[in-house]
Amino acid sequence: MVDIGSPFGVDLATTIFGAGVSLVLSAAAMTYEHRIVGWTSAEMIGVAGAALLAVGALLGIVLAVAGLR
Repeated sequence: MVDIGSPFGVDLATTIFGAGVSLVLSAAAMTYEHRIVGWTSAEMIGVAGAALLAVGALLGIVLAVAGLR
């Protein structure tokens, strides 16, 4: 049976999830713009990177404990 989730070598669920995360982060930045106006680009990228790192580490731990990885 053909795997419909990866027809082009790209995991469709991961791609859709990534797009959703991008939209949520964009909406959050627009909503809280008045609080982050004074931040530099480097600070914004650093905060976004730290948040993604934390979420990825937490997800990895949860998946490992659940025996899925």
